[in-house]
Amino acid sequence: MTKISVVIPCYCSEKVICDVVEETINEFNKLSSYTYEFVLVNDGSDDNTFTEISKLAKKYPFVKGIDLSKNFGQHNAIIAGMTLCTGDYILGMDDDFQTHPTQIHKLISKLEEGYDVVYGRFPYRKNRISRNLGSVLSQYSARVLLDNPKDLTACPMYILRAFVKDEIIKNTSAYINLRGLLLRTTSKITNTDIDYFKRAHGKSGYTFKKLLKLWGAFLNYSKKPVSFVRNFGFILMFAGLLYFIVSVVFSLGDINIISSEIMAFSGIIILGEYLVRLCMVNTNEPQYVIRTITHYGDIDE
Repeated sequence: MTKISVVIPCYCSEKVICDVVEETINEFNKLSSYTYEFVLVNDGSDDNTFTEISKLAKKYPFVKGIDLSKNFGQHNAIIAGMTLCTGDYILGMDDDFQTHPTQIHKLISKLEEGYDVVYGRFPYRKNRISRNLGSVLSQYSARVLLDNPKDLTACPMYILRAFVKDEIIKNTSAYINLRGLLLRTTSKITNTDIDYFKRAHGKSGYTFKKLLKLWGAFLNYSKKPVSFVRNFGFILMFAGLLYFIVSVVFSLGDINIISSEIMAFSGIIILGEYLVRLCMVNTNEPQYVIRTITHYGDIDE
């Protein structure tokens, strides 16, 4: 039988995570061809989320709980969870019922058409203007920087094959974006339409700062931004030097010499920023830190 690992990053979801798992179990019990396991990752919640995860792990031997030492971000938490997955397929979903268990069969069916990754796709829904603009920016950036297909949209509910998971967890950067990792691993990615459900409890944990950081992680999977910075820096530097030579030869005056120096040093500064970014990638900042793993054994099915 095909085994499916369900990875759920959890943030301040003590009041809903048990219901999410129970409802998902009910849905899997309708799918007789599959066995399953859960990997629940507490991403630095400041409530009793991990206590609830531990209760689930004691109740169900196929539930594994991970407690991260602080809030590392949703995508980092997902990667942490994937390291414990043993399934043939890995199913990702949220902890708030917006990605609803009743939609799981749609993703499985689409994946078994021969795809490596399937993202859910929500129908159009009204959001705050700022959130809609953020979505448009994210989609455009993914297209430009990652060569994301124009009609492919990302979603917190997705399913992928084990070999894809095995490849993306090799990444050790602290600045990750799941879509970036998936797009560089396989081209057999598609969408399938799923229904949208309202959040059962609380509100999104994504602040503007977190959204900006997640968007910035796109830069780690594309050579285009650093190539632009590098080329623009060299252009400014050489233009400044050329301007300096022309100014000296034709005695154009101190102002032009000063201008040439500004251009040259601007180029050096930009190149410096490029080198700083390279250094940051190599500082070995942790992708995540696991405080505790709670697991009471597997059931052979």
